[in-house]
Amino acid sequence: MEIHEHQQGFVASNVATIAESRFEPHFVLRAIYAEDKVVGMLAYCPEDDPPDPTLYWIFRLMIDKHHQGQGIGTAAMRLAIEEIRQLGAHRVRTMHKPSNEIAAALYPKLGFRQIGFHDDGDVLLELELQ
Repeated sequence: MEIHEHQQGFVASNVATIAESRFEPHFVLRAIYAEDKVVGMLAYCPEDDPPDPTLYWIFRLMIDKHHQGQGIGTAAMRLAIEEIRQLGAHRVRTMHKPSNEIAAALYPKLGFRQIGFHDDGDVLLELELQ
């Protein structure tokens, strides 16, 4: 799976995400399928510093460049949010690079609102779960 050249700085590689998850047992990885083909990856985890089982982070969302713009990322996010809700979360956070226009459009559409900026300058967003 690949992303477009201009998206290279927006998300860590899938290999890095998988490798990191081997050392972070609280990370949850999900393959994203279109029919019977893997076309992306999503990763989330509960807040661990300090531990807070009511706050989760969706920290990776990657859709293969040949499958972007088809609503797959939106559907994957909705499924992940529902899965996280079932785990007892009250809030979900995510972030994106300020230059990532696709993420800037996607997250508010799902109900996320900007709450500030992360230490590295990424836009920080939060979704309150009902």
